[in-house]
Amino acid sequence: MEKEITRLLINYGISKRDLLILSISGGIDSMSMLDFFVRQNYNVEVVHFNHQKREQSAQEADLIKHYCATHSIPYHYYTIDIDEGNFHHQAHMLRQQYLHDVAKVSKSSYVLTAHHLDDLLESILIKLTRGSNILGYAGMQPYHIDKHVKFVKPLLYISKEQIKEYAVAHEVAYLDDESNDSEAYLRNRYRHAIVPIMKQENSHLLIQAKQFHHQLSTAFHFIRKTSIAYLNHGSSLDIPSFLELDNAIQDDVIAYLLESYHIQLSYEKIQTLKNILHTNAPNKTYRINHDHFFVKHYNKAEIKLLEPIPDVLIKVAEGDTKLPNMAIFTFFSNSFINTEEMEKLCYNKLAFPLWLRYRKDGDMLSYNYGHKKLKKLLIDEKVPMLTRNQLWLLTDSNGEILWVQDYYINETLGNENKLYFKLKENNHAS
Repeated sequence: MEKEITRLLINYGISKRDLLILSISGGIDSMSMLDFFVRQNYNVEVVHFNHQKREQSAQEADLIKHYCATHSIPYHYYTIDIDEGNFHHQAHMLRQQYLHDVAKVSKSSYVLTAHHLDDLLESILIKLTRGSNILGYAGMQPYHIDKHVKFVKPLLYISKEQIKEYAVAHEVAYLDDESNDSEAYLRNRYRHAIVPIMKQENSHLLIQAKQFHHQLSTAFHFIRKTSIAYLNHGSSLDIPSFLELDNAIQDDVIAYLLESYHIQLSYEKIQTLKNILHTNAPNKTYRINHDHFFVKHYNKAEIKLLEPIPDVLIKVAEGDTKLPNMAIFTFFSNSFINTEEMEKLCYNKLAFPLWLRYRKDGDMLSYNYGHKKLKKLLIDEKVPMLTRNQLWLLTDSNGEILWVQDYYINETLGNENKLYFKLKENNHAS
């Protein structure tokens, strides 16, 4: 175990002169890692997180605090307070934030965690179940950089059994985390139900998992170099040259773009975007997630942030009304002017004044046969998301939708009266 850790540290240029921030939970893995670095006289500081989910948490904090005091090691203690939402995701984000904070204050470039070879196997299996790209299928990596901090897993190629042997040999004090026995967690279900069967079939399973990890990682890093060189630090795709790339490079270029926007990867998502790039349609918009969409426009394609629909309400006056996007809405309630180029709305009775706004959830349109959601109309008409959010709606003071720019005019209001209007656009995105 000691030789494997030392070899990995040398590979990543880590020496005893460097200050290392160790994330320690109190379990056998992290306490063995801490013991190793203390015995080898490395310069370390310890960070411990109390997730406040178990009664044992206080004991773990006391154990680590006592160890650090005994060995004169700086100790950083944080409580994780999460009341709602995805606990594991939010806890992970908070831990990352605190580790970055400690590294910055301590002027350290390295954060070390105690993930090991059994964790690597479980991660590979989980990725195979959920889907990923080549690097994801390879499982966790021993080294990565995040915001100028180098995150290192020095035990990644060491088995749980080796760690246990080290802990016994060096009388490492630790506490067992009872949550590791809970079947409520996906990783535990793999650990207790699937991995033991696989190990029965192949006693060298961990060695093969490590080889699989290395093969996929090597292939990924070669492909990723090609992808980065192709994009040349750009954020948009030149579609003709993209279509000339090998399929493996096409997949990774898309994955790299998604990663740059911190969008969760899946094989299906990558293939959907690739199919859009291969279609003959010159313009295409695809909603990737809640915040982003993919836009194809002739020979270019890019990921854009989905801006919230502005909450705008503009009172329409007789004559010209200037709109925020520099367009002009012209409205007349009589017919003695030249109305040949204007739209006509017939009605018996309206609640004046009239108002202009953008679309809202639940907007409903009236037809002679009944009602239809505006959202359904825009989907049926294949209106791109960006265009949908910039369409003007005309309503009366009761909220009745009279007109939707380019796509709808209300014909259910009667024929006794008429009004005329037109929209002159100066800066409307299509």
